[in-house]
Amino acid sequence: MPLYSYTVLDEQGRRHQGQLEASSESALEGLLRKQGQWLTEARERTPAIASRPQARGNRAVSRRVLIEFFLQTALQLRSGVSLVDALAFGLRDIEHLPFGSVQPQLLEQVRSGSSFSEALAAHPRTFPVFVVNLVRAGEASGRLSEVCMDIRRYFEWLDRLTSDMRQALLYPSIVLAAAAAFFVLVFTFLIPRFSQVLTEIKVKMPMITVVYLEISKFMVGHWGVLLAVTVAAAVTVTVGPKVFPAWARLLDRFRLWVPILGQVHHLICLSRVAQNLATLYRAGIPLLSALQLCRPLAGNILLEEAVARVETGVNEGRPMNETMLEDPLFSRLMVQMVAVGESTGTLGDSLQHVSEYYNEIVPRQVKKLLGLLEPILILGLIVMVGSVALAVFLPIAAMFDAR
Repeated sequence: MPLYSYTVLDEQGRRHQGQLEASSESALEGLLRKQGQWLTEARERTPAIASRPQARGNRAVSRRVLIEFFLQTALQLRSGVSLVDALAFGLRDIEHLPFGSVQPQLLEQVRSGSSFSEALAAHPRTFPVFVVNLVRAGEASGRLSEVCMDIRRYFEWLDRLTSDMRQALLYPSIVLAAAAAFFVLVFTFLIPRFSQVLTEIKVKMPMITVVYLEISKFMVGHWGVLLAVTVAAAVTVTVGPKVFPAWARLLDRFRLWVPILGQVHHLICLSRVAQNLATLYRAGIPLLSALQLCRPLAGNILLEEAVARVETGVNEGRPMNETMLEDPLFSRLMVQMVAVGESTGTLGDSLQHVSEYYNEIVPRQVKKLLGLLEPILILGLIVMVGSVALAVFLPIAAMFDAR
C-alpha cells in the first residue's frame, strides 16, 4: 500500500502531521476520521528503510543531549502539541538542548513539508540511521510519541552500559598504567645508575641481575625503536580494524576467546543485539529490516555474521529461533525466549526481557572479573618490585659477604 504524508485537524482545532499507509486517499481520510481527525492535506510518499545517510550532518552531539531532546519531543507529542510547535519550543529551551545549528534546521525542514525522519536523516552525524528508521516507522504507524520515548530509553540504556564499563575498567587501567610507568622508570633511570656501581664492585652477579642489566641496556640503547613499536601497536589496534577487515575479524575473535574477559564481551554483545532488535521490532519495523539494521550494532564482527545468517534463515521462511539454535554464539536463553515470543506473537517483549536479563548479568560478571583481576594485578606489582629489589641488592649483599 502507498504511504501518505498528511496534515490533520483534531477536535480542538490543533494541527498534526504524520505518515500512514492506506490503499487510497479516501481510505486514509476514513481511517483518520475514525480517530477524530479531519484530513486537510495529503501526499503520497515512497516508503523505504534508510540504509545510509544521504547528506552531511553538522556535528555530533552528546548522548545526554539526544536523551533530553527525544524525551521533550515525546512528552509534547503525547500531550497533543504538534511536531512543529514541539521543535519550536525546543529552540526556546536552548540551554538544555545545545544543538547549535541543527535544531533550527530541523524546525525549518519540518515547516517546509519534510517529515520528521527526513529532517533527522539530513544530519547523519547527529542522528544515526538506527534512529532515523525508528522515527520513520513511528510516523508510518502513527506512534511517533511512543517511538521517541523508546529512542530516549535506548540512549539511556546505551549511556548506562558505557558508564558501567568505563567505571569497571578504570581501576585496572590505572594499575596497569602505574605498572608500565614503574617498569620504564626502573629500566631507563634506576638500573642504569646502579649498573656502574655493580660493575665497579667486581663481584659475581646473580642471574636475575644480569638479565635485568641486559634489559636495561637494550631499553636505553633502543628507546626510539621501542617507542616506534609501541605507537605502531596502538595504531594497529585502534585504526587497523577500520582499514583491514581481516584484522578486525581476528581482533573480534580474540575478544571472544580471551578467558573471563571474552565471556563479559560476549554477554555485552548479546545484550546489544537483543536491545536493538527489540527496540526496532516494537517500533513497527519488519523483522527482516530490523535484523539488517541491528547487524552493525552488535559490537563484534562474528556476531554480526551470526545475525546475518539469522536474517538469511528468516528470509527463507524458517523460524528465527531455529536459525539461532544452529549458531553457538547465541545463548540457549536467547533462543528459548525468541521461540516463546514467536509462538505467542510477543517477539518484541521477549527480546526486551532477554536484554533486561543481560543488563542485570553484565554488572555482576564485571564485578566478578574485577574480583579476579585485583589480586592478580597487586601480586604482579609485588613480584615486579620485589624482583627489582633483589636484582639491585643481592650483588651488594654478596660484596659484604666477600669482605
